[in-house]
Amino acid sequence: MEKVRLGIVGCGNYAYSLAAAVRQCEQTDLVSCFDVIPERGQKFGKRYQCDRERRYENLLQRKDIDGVLLVTPNAAHAHQTEQAAGCGKHVFVEKPIANTIAEAKRMIAVCRKAKVVLMVGHLRRRSAGIRKAKALIDQGHIGDPVMVEANVSGDSGFSLTPDKFRWSGDDSGCPGGALMTSGIHHVDTFNYILGPVESVSAFFQKLYIAADVEDINLAICRFRSGVLGYLGSTYVSPYDNWLHVRGTKAGLLWIVRPPVPTVGKFFHNNDVFTHLIQFQKGREPRPVSFVPGDPVSEEISEFAHCIQTGSRPETDGESALTFLAFIRAAIDSARLGKQVELDR
Repeated sequence: MEKVRLGIVGCGNYAYSLAAAVRQCEQTDLVSCFDVIPERGQKFGKRYQCDRERRYENLLQRKDIDGVLLVTPNAAHAHQTEQAAGCGKHVFVEKPIANTIAEAKRMIAVCRKAKVVLMVGHLRRRSAGIRKAKALIDQGHIGDPVMVEANVSGDSGFSLTPDKFRWSGDDSGCPGGALMTSGIHHVDTFNYILGPVESVSAFFQKLYIAADVEDINLAICRFRSGVLGYLGSTYVSPYDNWLHVRGTKAGLLWIVRPPVPTVGKFFHNNDVFTHLIQFQKGREPRPVSFVPGDPVSEEISEFAHCIQTGSRPETDGESALTFLAFIRAAIDSARLGKQVELDR
């Protein structure tokens, strides 16, 4: 098959990881890029030896581009997706799919009508350790799952400034703060490993950062199966990322421990710093082996495959809408002080 020709929109830090994956993938070619800050786009284009457009509309009008990778602020996702679909371009949009349920539904509808792929970048489930944990749970190695606990935190809140979209906690910025930015990774893994969540009870707190957004988030959830879960995330504590599934026979702990200088820049080699540990009654905790992968490259390869074959992405618009529904239910719960059912 011919290579899938891609353009990257938004040339911040994570765009470099996606661009590296596009270059490595035999199915894809990086053609052009665009950023609202010209200097940033120019630097990116020079680094990856691709064209640089001065306007997003110019990139969409190119005949030599099949799809776009949107690495842009949350509030821009819906409009940019609608523009891309209107020009017949396939869309990969980095998580979250959007800030609101209404926006996400519009994105799904417009891509379906235009018959273009809509894929949402949720790479955490693609960690080889998470894949292995799901396989072990599905095979009954921990008995019946009864509880899941997870936390993904960092101190990036201290570096937020008014020019960054995450400075604002309303729908024009990043509602839900650390939960929308980081916690959503494990909202994805919760659904991937244990199935759909039905309701959420949450507490949000703003204690330390200057930005107008909560910096501490805690959510308790109930799954359709009856399993209960806890998810925590902060903007103000050292990097931490783990998930613990407890069962009637054993427990599985997935945990990431990257070297300090590597934190925040280890997307491709995430699995190298990941550990999976099994806890079982009457036995010492034991490590579970797995073959490390590259979650970012896997996403790009799947996006290209879907474009080439018309197949459906693992993390499509509908599944991403489910993860967003969790975040919005947590936001409502924290505001209203009560348990909230997910809006699907």
